Amino acid sequence: MSSTRVEDPRVLALDDPENVASLRKRTTLTERLWTGRSATGKFWVAISPALILYLVFTVYPMGQVVVASFTDARGFNRAWEFLGLDNFVRIFSGDPVLMEAVGNTAIYGFFKIVVQTVLAFLFAVLLHRQLRLGNIYRAIFFAPMVISPVAIVFVWSFMYDPTTGTFNTILRSLGLGGLAQDWLGNYDLALYSVILVDLWSGLGFNIVIFLAGLSTIPGEILEAAKVDGARGWKALRFITLPLMIPSIGLVLVLSINGALRAFDTVYLMTRGGPGNSTQLYMTQVFQEGMVNNNFGYASAMAVLVIIVLIAIAAVQNRLNNRIAAEEEGR
Repeated sequence: MSSTRVEDPRVLALDDPENVASLRKRTTLTERLWTGRSATGKFWVAISPALILYLVFTVYPMGQVVVASFTDARGFNRAWEFLGLDNFVRIFSGDPVLMEAVGNTAIYGFFKIVVQTVLAFLFAVLLHRQLRLGNIYRAIFFAPMVISPVAIVFVWSFMYDPTTGTFNTILRSLGLGGLAQDWLGNYDLALYSVILVDLWSGLGFNIVIFLAGLSTIPGEILEAAKVDGARGWKALRFITLPLMIPSIGLVLVLSINGALRAFDTVYLMTRGGPGNSTQLYMTQVFQEGMVNNNFGYASAMAVLVIIVLIAIAAVQNRLNNRIAAEEEGR
């Protein structure tokens, strides 16, 4: 009885001298990049692809923005003339449109930083308790974070429609037709209408951060507080809040960052209108750079935002280090 031996194709491939040479070449390249390197060397080899992409698509464009901020750049079809600090002087000279955008950004920031943070913390405290259907509530709050901003803007724009929109339809069905508004066309209401959309869409992310912070609080501390008579508001004020400072700090930094960089929702819903009633700082940067073709002036405005964000990150990092040092010292 004869048997037929089936050769593995990978083994047969090694019989070919060209395949063997190619394999040796690849092995040599791998050894050259990895084998024999120190831990530091392996670290730099591992991160080099991501580092190159970061340098090309982040650092280099930021460098161009910084350079352009000192020039009269108006595109790439003409030479840039150096202006020194003229663009920055113009920013602080009281540009009326920019000042209105700064005021709108301050209002937007108040709701984004203060109101949204407080609401997110209160909802997180409620959801942290053992509620029935608690996971469903968490999913409902977090759902807007996984929805495309374009889809969110489309749905809310339909709801705000003065003729067939959901809000005005409900008001009319309740006999309150006099309260129906052109929500995005009213100078006094447009900004707050846009703010409501951002509050709704960003609330879930902050809630998740606060829930993560609440889950790190040892149950023994809360039980001991109950024994000492600290319940309800007292426990929240004297136990939960102090232990949640790192999470609150993180949320505040992210909220400030989001308020300064707010662009997509406002631009997609109102383009900064009616008039300049919803014009924010970053939409004005876009207006100056892409519409008015003032790249130098827009770059100077962007550089100021970068400086503020770096300063905020530095302060937050310093506070985190101080908190960590205090915890280690206890």
